[in-house]
Amino acid sequence: MEISQLPGLGPKRAEALRKAGLGSVADLLYNIPRTYLDHTKVTPIGQCRAGDKVVLIGTIKRAGIVRGRRSRFMATLTDGTGEIQLLFFQGTSYWARRIKNDTRWCVSGAVGEYRGLQMTHPDMQPFDDDEEFTGAILPVYPISEACREARMEQKFFRKLYKTIFGFPGLTLPGLCPRVLTDYLRFAPVMQNLRTLHLPKEFPAIYKAKRELKVLELLPFCLRMVKRRENQKLRGHERQIDLGTVMAAKASLPFTLTRGQEEALNTIVAGLNGKKQFHALLQGDVGCGKTVVAMLAMMAVCGGGSVASSDMPAGNGMREQCALMVPTDILARQHYKSLKPFFDAAGLNVRLLVGATPAAEKKVILGEIQMGLADIVIGTHALFSKDVIFSRLGFVVIDEQHRFGVGQREALLAKGDYPDMLVMSATPIPRSLAMTLYGDLKVISIKEKPAGRKPIKTRLVNASKREDMKKFICKEAATGNLCYWIASRVGSDDEGGARSVDEIVEELRSYVAGPGAVLNSATSGSTAALNGAALKVAGVHGQMDENERDAIIAQFAAGKIHILVATTVIEVGVNVPAANLMVIDQPDRFGLAQLHQLRGRVGRGDREAWCFLMIPEGDTADTSMERLSQFSQTEDGFEIAELDLQTRGAGNLEGYEQSGAWVFRWFDWIADQELISQTLETAEHILHDKESFDDTAREQIQAWYGEKEFTNEDGVH
Repeated sequence: MEISQLPGLGPKRAEALRKAGLGSVADLLYNIPRTYLDHTKVTPIGQCRAGDKVVLIGTIKRAGIVRGRRSRFMATLTDGTGEIQLLFFQGTSYWARRIKNDTRWCVSGAVGEYRGLQMTHPDMQPFDDDEEFTGAILPVYPISEACREARMEQKFFRKLYKTIFGFPGLTLPGLCPRVLTDYLRFAPVMQNLRTLHLPKEFPAIYKAKRELKVLELLPFCLRMVKRRENQKLRGHERQIDLGTVMAAKASLPFTLTRGQEEALNTIVAGLNGKKQFHALLQGDVGCGKTVVAMLAMMAVCGGGSVASSDMPAGNGMREQCALMVPTDILARQHYKSLKPFFDAAGLNVRLLVGATPAAEKKVILGEIQMGLADIVIGTHALFSKDVIFSRLGFVVIDEQHRFGVGQREALLAKGDYPDMLVMSATPIPRSLAMTLYGDLKVISIKEKPAGRKPIKTRLVNASKREDMKKFICKEAATGNLCYWIASRVGSDDEGGARSVDEIVEELRSYVAGPGAVLNSATSGSTAALNGAALKVAGVHGQMDENERDAIIAQFAAGKIHILVATTVIEVGVNVPAANLMVIDQPDRFGLAQLHQLRGRVGRGDREAWCFLMIPEGDTADTSMERLSQFSQTEDGFEIAELDLQTRGAGNLEGYEQSGAWVFRWFDWIADQELISQTLETAEHILHDKESFDDTAREQIQAWYGEKEFTNEDGVH
């Protein structure tokens, strides 16, 4: 049924609902109340005390806007036993239009006291002249501005849901099968939705909410458990070449940290097992995940043979490894840094990216198919249709959150159930790891290599912008390169955020201007900084890739001194001479993303700084609090938990790319205890052979099963 067919919904109201994301009956039904008002008990105003949470019924005696340093709307509510002041500091004009003298209201909220009793921003429900107080539990819905303008308030929505649930045979597509809700001893989904929209008692509300949360989480848990079960049935034995690994470790210009050693031992043990090995290697930027992956690939490829059902071990046929990364520049960096070690181990490594020339690509593809290429480092080009591996045994995916689930599966499909290691420099909160990566063994490296200095992070008010430019230019003139991070590619007049091009022009003007005569830290004399001596350039994701890579290469070579960039540089840019970073409007980024960006500096032996340029004007208290917390820690695991708490899982950088898993009702913070319980429930469902016949299992599989991949890129 179209929402325009619902009684009381004309074109204007239907459009307002669509703008609010409620474009269908399903959207409306899934839009459960944000809270409930307990009108089963009304407190006389005369009995109110500060700190009480109460429901009041009364008449407005005086109302109006009070002008001052901070204007506010005030109204006096009375019920014959006493009176209380109602205060509104936001939406004063709106409340002035709505709340009039001699009108009756039901008011809910916490009682405060300042020169008498008062309530600040209480929930207000009007009574018609002939309306009686019912003493019911009233649902409270989130209401958009568009809905308010269309005169759709709480009363309208409550009436609308009574109408919807009055339709016979009301149902929704994609509901959990009744056979499964009966097995779980849950109420049917439609019954729980009715309970939430037309509430009668609070215990039933709590039960309905919990059951909907479990059913929302359950498909993901079923998929994770099913993948784990499948891995136990797959895999093959192989010979692990520990000699090559030991020789490579001895040739490294540094000693592995304890965390690296433990991670490597865990991975090698998994690769040496008979079951398929899938793992997540996570750790902060700079903790040394790449070298661990390199040694693991040597253990596989250096073995020299593989055992399978149709080919015994010892025949000299090497397994192949693939290392997939999200960008060309990162692929080239890995190839350049890892190739000498692979060469020394007698392993043939090749690079395959989108920009690989056609003639060269043809040769590489032939080597991969014939098994002459032991290790292939590349980008999305690796899972294209023309890449055919001879014997792909081990897949490593770097910066895994940049790839969709389908892309990951498309690369794995090129081998006979190969082992897999996915790596993330953005540590994943435990609750997310259990649910999104429940099929992977989680391995963490929490140490940083010895000698790595901490990065000092400071909050700087935008009023100090000129001082910031002077400091950055002075440092850049001494060879201490700087990143200046912009939150926008294009201009943003409304938000006041400067774009990449605007900041580039701003810095170039400063460098060329009369204020750019600074004391040189190297000579003690003054050095006129001009466009020729101090170069500023910008990069962003909308640029031509070759042009962008060329600019980054010039920056790495010290030919560009200040690089203005978007988050395009957060992965795969390694410039040891860059030890300064300024992040414009950091409140526009998540903490995990800020941590990734900050990790671009401090890669050399000089002290590193990261400056968070707080915008002028009022900044939300929550933003200031989380930025302050961020500035006080470099622990990526701690930051990941902070980001989850302050922004929610749906906003964690990168994770939204993994599919439509952002939940309507399940809360990653408040409901974490449900995860382990639901995973256990999923195991019971899959292992219970007696409770479901074939038809029931088909229904359950259709409900939770993953989508098929519809093209060679693995995109749904």
